[in-house]
Amino acid sequence: MKKLKMVFCILATMTFALAGCSSNHADNENKPKISTKTRDKISEYEGIIKSARNLNESGNYKASNKALNSIRVADLSNHGFGSLKTEYFQLQKSNDAFLLKKAKKQNQATNNNASGGTTNLNPNNSFDSYDKFVGDYEFYNYDPDRLQSDLVIDSDGTVLQENTDGSNFHGVATISADNQGGILSYDVTTDTNKTKQITANVKVDVTWSNGEVETYYGYTDYDGDAVLTDGKSYDSDLVNEVWIKY
Repeated sequence: MKKLKMVFCILATMTFALAGCSSNHADNENKPKISTKTRDKISEYEGIIKSARNLNESGNYKASNKALNSIRVADLSNHGFGSLKTEYFQLQKSNDAFLLKKAKKQNQATNNNASGGTTNLNPNNSFDSYDKFVGDYEFYNYDPDRLQSDLVIDSDGTVLQENTDGSNFHGVATISADNQGGILSYDVTTDTNKTKQITANVKVDVTWSNGEVETYYGYTDYDGDAVLTDGKSYDSDLVNEVWIKY
């Protein structure tokens, strides 16, 4: 009887082991395979992330973000890019935090040096009721030949625009309710240049450090993301500036 029990135990162990192997084999077969082209792209992006990380750690935040701009953000949502996506946004937020801090100091310096008080870059609390529109935005329909790259709006209204050439603009924004219709924007959910008319939820007025004032109209797209558009046409069939929050 003891021998029979021992044989049964051995057979049972083998059965479970084989079942486990079979299950693991099936799981491996169900996992999406990464092509050589994708592996090459991952390797390329790993190098960019490493350079951006080194620049961040040495305090070169603008240069770090400029390096990150050479990565196509849409690629980071593909299979195999998960860890890169996490570090990409961690680095960008770190860079933006330091650059925003610098922008606040520059805004204060502008206020102190302004003659006649013509440029008011004091922070404000207008975004307290509109926190959905606070955060990091990327330029929709990104074009390396155009200046715009990223836009950051802080909760106190401080604004930082990062540019493709490594420079940046700073200023202060105020936000208010708005319901204007017929404003030009992109259909950002299509990842194309298809335009559409939107009805605004808010209006964002940005006063830049050079005294210029720029107005954006904010709304929520079909996916629930916050979008800003200046509503102006560009190159006949495009929109001048559209920013989508990520």
